[in-house]
Amino acid sequence: MKNIVDKLNKQELEHPLEEQPLYHKNCAEIMLMAADEQYRLGLNERFFKAVCPFGGGFQTGNTCGALLGSLAAIGLMYTEERPTTNDKMKEKTKQFVAEFEKEFGALDCAYIKAHHRSETEGCAPVKIRTAEVFERVIND
Repeated sequence: MKNIVDKLNKQELEHPLEEQPLYHKNCAEIMLMAADEQYRLGLNERFFKAVCPFGGGFQTGNTCGALLGSLAAIGLMYTEERPTTNDKMKEKTKQFVAEFEKEFGALDCAYIKAHHRSETEGCAPVKIRTAEVFERVIND
């Protein structure tokens, strides 16, 4: 999945510098798009729009958008039809959150940006590492 994240991160760079902000996708969008491609979830553009407000920690520096977009993917992958206790979804969610926090030392965007964001690549390395955590949890 990290190769897909890397490809999606670089798509905005294919445009002239002055136009790149028009093609930017935030961390939540990238993570859900990558999971969609990797696991063939069959999502459409409306799903990606739905997670757009999650980027930048709900646009406020709170909970990391990469975490939130990944959790949206886990929900789509593991939530069962009712009636159910959704035990597998709950297990994967708890495991992912714990592994993500271990990887980055926090769950909030502001902390992660301050400690893990690249001066030249922005949050691209955070998204790559999040994809690695995601894969470990899904494959466990």
